[in-house]
Amino acid sequence: MAGATRELKNAWRHVDLVIEVADARIPLASRNPLFLHFKPLKPHILILSHGDLADSSANYDWIKHYKEQGILALACDLRNRADIKRIRRELHQFHVPLLEKAKKQGRIARPLRILVAGIPNTGKSTLINQFVGKRSARVEARPGVTRSLNWLRSGDDLHFLDTPGILPAKLEDRQAALCLAATGAIRDSILPLEEVAGWLFGQLIKSYPQEMADRYGEGKDFEAAALRMGCLLSREEADLSRFSNMLIDDFRDGRIGRLTLEWPLGDKLSDG
Repeated sequence: MAGATRELKNAWRHVDLVIEVADARIPLASRNPLFLHFKPLKPHILILSHGDLADSSANYDWIKHYKEQGILALACDLRNRADIKRIRRELHQFHVPLLEKAKKQGRIARPLRILVAGIPNTGKSTLINQFVGKRSARVEARPGVTRSLNWLRSGDDLHFLDTPGILPAKLEDRQAALCLAATGAIRDSILPLEEVAGWLFGQLIKSYPQEMADRYGEGKDFEAAALRMGCLLSREEADLSRFSNMLIDDFRDGRIGRLTLEWPLGDKLSDG
C-alpha cells in the first residue's frame, strides 16, 4: 500500500474535496483516514455505505457522533438513486461558492475535483459508477479490485479520482480485524472462517438476540445453532465450516436483519 499512499499524496493538491467511504455496519474499523493528515486540509464527506443493512438507530447515532466532530456523514445505500441524488446535492452545495468565486474573478469555472478514498470493498467504485453512468470504475464483490489512481468524469461539473483501497499496514487490533473479516473488507482467507463466524455469532447474540433467535432458533451456543440449522457431519456432529459460511453470508446479505457491529462510545458493542 506504500505506493498507493504516495500516489494519493501526489494527487492531493489537485482535489477540492474528499469523499471517504466506510461501512455503516463497522464505522470505526472500516475507516483509514490517513489522507486527513495530508496538508492542506480538504473538506470531507464521510459516506457510510451499506446503510440499508445497518441498524437504523446506529446510523442515526453515528451521524450525530460525526457531526459533533465536525464531519458530515451520510448513511447510504449506494445502489439507491435517491441516496445518490442526496450525495449530489451535497457536492453541488460545496461547488456553488467555487463557481461564484471563479465568475467574480473572470475565470472559467472548472469541475469540482473529488477524491474518493477508503479501505477495500466498502463501495468506492460503486459510488463512482453511479455518478459516471457507466462501468468505468471496475466493481467486483471482492476487496482490492481498484489498483491505481484513475480520474473519471461525471458530466461537466464533477470529476472523481478513484483510488485503491488502503488498509493499515498491520491489522493489530483483533476486534477491528474480525469486523473487517465479517463484512468482507479483507479476504476470507486472512482469518480462520470458524473463528470469524464464532466471534460474529457471539456479538450478534449479545446485541440482537431476537433477530438471531428468529433466524437460528433459541440458544447462545454456536455448535447447537449449527445442528438446529441442519449443518451436520453426522447425526450428532455439527458441520461448523458449513454453518460458518451460512452465518457470514446471512449477515453480509442482510438476511438476519439490519445489524451493526460497532456503535459510538458508550453504546452496545463499542466496548468490544
